[in-house]
Amino acid sequence: MALLLRWLLLLAATAAVANTQPLASRTDMAALYSLRASLGLRARDWPLKVDPCARWAGVDCAAGRVVGVTVAGLRRTNLATAQAPGLALEGLRNLTALARFNASGFALPGEIPSWFGAGLPAPLAVLDLSSAAVNGTLPPDLGASGNLTAVHLSGNRLTGNIPAPLLSVAGLRVLDLSRNNLTGALHNVSVSVSLGVAGDTANASVFNVSGNSLYGVAADAIGALRRRFQVVDVSSNYLDGAWNGSDTRLLATTNCFFGVPGQRSRADCEEFYRKQGVQLVDPPAPSPAPLPEPSPSPSPEKKKKQRISENVLIGVLVAAGTLMALFFIALLLCLVKRRSIGTTGGRGVELNEEGTRSSRRRDSSVSPVMSLPPAVSPGADDGPKNAPAISDEFTYEQLVLATGGFGDDKLIKHGHSGDIYHGVLENGSHVIVKKVGAKGANKHASELDFYTRYSHERIVPLLAHLSNDDEEFLAYKYMPKGDLTNALHKKPVDTADGLPSLDWITRLKIATGVAEAMCFLHDECSPPLVHRDIQSSSVLLDDKYEVRLGSMSDICIQQSGGSQNVFTRILRSSKSLDKHTSGPPATCSYDVLCFGKVLLELVTGNIGISGSNDAASEEWLSNTLNHINSGDRASIAGIIDALLLVDEDHLEEVWAVAIIAKTCLSAKPSRRPTARYVLRALESPLHVVRQGSSRSSSARQQLRSSSSRSSWQSVFQGNHRVQSLDAAAAATSASASALDRRHSLRSHGSGGEASLSFKRAVPTDAAPEPAAAVLDEDDVVV
Repeated sequence: MALLLRWLLLLAATAAVANTQPLASRTDMAALYSLRASLGLRARDWPLKVDPCARWAGVDCAAGRVVGVTVAGLRRTNLATAQAPGLALEGLRNLTALARFNASGFALPGEIPSWFGAGLPAPLAVLDLSSAAVNGTLPPDLGASGNLTAVHLSGNRLTGNIPAPLLSVAGLRVLDLSRNNLTGALHNVSVSVSLGVAGDTANASVFNVSGNSLYGVAADAIGALRRRFQVVDVSSNYLDGAWNGSDTRLLATTNCFFGVPGQRSRADCEEFYRKQGVQLVDPPAPSPAPLPEPSPSPSPEKKKKQRISENVLIGVLVAAGTLMALFFIALLLCLVKRRSIGTTGGRGVELNEEGTRSSRRRDSSVSPVMSLPPAVSPGADDGPKNAPAISDEFTYEQLVLATGGFGDDKLIKHGHSGDIYHGVLENGSHVIVKKVGAKGANKHASELDFYTRYSHERIVPLLAHLSNDDEEFLAYKYMPKGDLTNALHKKPVDTADGLPSLDWITRLKIATGVAEAMCFLHDECSPPLVHRDIQSSSVLLDDKYEVRLGSMSDICIQQSGGSQNVFTRILRSSKSLDKHTSGPPATCSYDVLCFGKVLLELVTGNIGISGSNDAASEEWLSNTLNHINSGDRASIAGIIDALLLVDEDHLEEVWAVAIIAKTCLSAKPSRRPTARYVLRALESPLHVVRQGSSRSSSARQQLRSSSSRSSWQSVFQGNHRVQSLDAAAAATSASASALDRRHSLRSHGSGGEASLSFKRAVPTDAAPEPAAAVLDEDDVVV
């Protein structure tokens, strides 16, 4: 026994010496220094004049050779970052003993070179380039060595077809090509491999190509894949053909299969196949029912009973038809009455351009077309505190006097729908007036229609609407703090508290207020409305920094794809908001995208990004998003507003809001969260950065990342690789069923003219993972 123990100790000592053996290959040393230079890694991680096997982060050696390199989580030098890094991995070709390479989440923008196939080291078994901004096509000889066991290329911008040789590698256990732009058909490749017994997690295998644009008849190819891999995810593509849908280990939702629930509409599939120049397979016609055998002639008594039954059935059908006709008549009368009230009543706001123009007066003294009773309270420091309320009616002369004849000294800005002026009434109350010329008359028709139907404490109140000749005037409640563009960084006269800019609590309060306004438009209005102009200049603030969303001239009804039933078309026909839809996309996901830019402005202090789409702004946006890492709080240190004084307690919240902003700015509209989930996350921001710690949750997101809206962590694929094959196999049953969660919105406002109280939500539960949603076919930001 003692001899055996001594022998084991000797083996352990020998292994320890082998593990600490310095790098002996000069070729490997030169290759590592080549990688260090091409990737621009910091000397802190890969220092000079030391043994790479002992001191370089992520470098693993065995017997004096480099067998593993991991640059995931490492950072480039500032100089390398400023020089537009690219995909420079030529040093890998000389690491002839390399078995593992991991660069997940490490930005390598550029096309995959042609040598990135047969030129890779022959022993290479694990290749991970997920979420590395890689583009181009996959080399046709990728996997030629036959030693690859795991390939992770998800979350990139790869195009072209999936190489057939890659699927022919017998030892391949994990292939993740999800969330790319791959096209073409799935290859039917049969490889003889031994699958583990069901439940044997050590031999579990995963094939994931979800979130691409693969098409063609795929039943045979999927069958071959299922015989080889235990988990197959082909969801969110355009694959065609018949499938029985009974296999729980196959995820095939959001495709073009017939006979399977959860697929794309036939119209979407036909449009996609038409663009590809390919014929979509028609579903099989139902088999004809067998002809009934002739029955014997009934007796006279049976014939009499049959006639009685037929008469009763006819009477029932006639009565039912009469009731249905009465119901439709009553419904049409209600709709006609509602429409007539909306066009002639509704406080006098016309619902279309013709009605608006017909109501204009030609004299200089104008009676108000619309006047709302709420008064404009004076600013916090302007005018007497007990100034009388604005009267129920405005006249044109009052507005001219209040704005100094609409002089340039009262002009705030030239809006895209009219000029904005600041006015002071005779009683000392402040008011904002928008002057709309004849060319912009129809631009605010949707805005007027909106104000006749809805009001909310997060929307800036409209006080009056006047017409004079060919001009129209809209009077709004005055917001003492202006818009977010002017309020974020304080002027010297406003720094009584010693802070050069808004503190983090106030910034988070503003973000939550804008989210509440979006929730009202998207979820509480019926049909849902889209703002389409959410930016820092649209976020107005009262004297207590409570949000009032303005710039409502582009508001419209959300556009919805697919066919609509008769009732929906009748209801939408009476909504004049839908008659003026033009300009930016009329989708709720577009509002969320714009809100993501506002969140970045609150974090970085770079005001103006939300209102600009030029090349410089897009470049800044891309570079800023690359600094946001869900696994590294310190990654945002370089983008936080220099004027924002934030302590350690709030730094984690800033990090969480940056993560929410990056999620809202997802390139695919289908992957952006809805407004209600954004609001829940902002109310409990700490849960955004703490909910991703569960390994099983990460694996579940991995297997259905494209078939449902991702959780807050799922945009950072550096943390989304298959952590263990056990988690990947266990997550399949959970990803087979879609989530259907409904949440009620609760506004924090107190309503009326009273100031709204901002309350930080008690983090009792984590921000929920967004529910499943049908993916859009667009892969670009809209």
